[in-house]
Amino acid sequence: MLRTILKLILTAIVSWVLGLLFISTNLYFTNDGIDFTLADIMGFGVMAIVASGLLMLAVYLPSLYVLKRRLHGLSPRLKFVLLTGILCNLPIFIALAFLVNRKMALTEAIGFMTTFLIIGAVFGLGFTLSDEL
Repeated sequence: MLRTILKLILTAIVSWVLGLLFISTNLYFTNDGIDFTLADIMGFGVMAIVASGLLMLAVYLPSLYVLKRRLHGLSPRLKFVLLTGILCNLPIFIALAFLVNRKMALTEAIGFMTTFLIIGAVFGLGFTLSDEL
């Protein structure tokens, strides 16, 4: 039990690191390196980590375990990746789409959507891989 929890925590950390890497790369290249500060990374990064952490606990994990039970295993992996990458993030995608031109620019919304897509997909893949280790 403890080993499973540690694997899931490691999967969450890897997902967050890849999500933060995307945010950092996106911020750097969209501004051509101008005004690329630690405050920008921390602002976007903390928001993404908190929101995705809540999603992992409340949506991703229960959905992954239900799919695992229905498929009687972890095959095919693509279904797990699509579940957490797209389907579980659909409410976030819709909410961000409604915020475009109201509270955020289109590029920011697409950046957040892509970040959640990456975090969710990596978490779903990590969930399937952690069972093998």
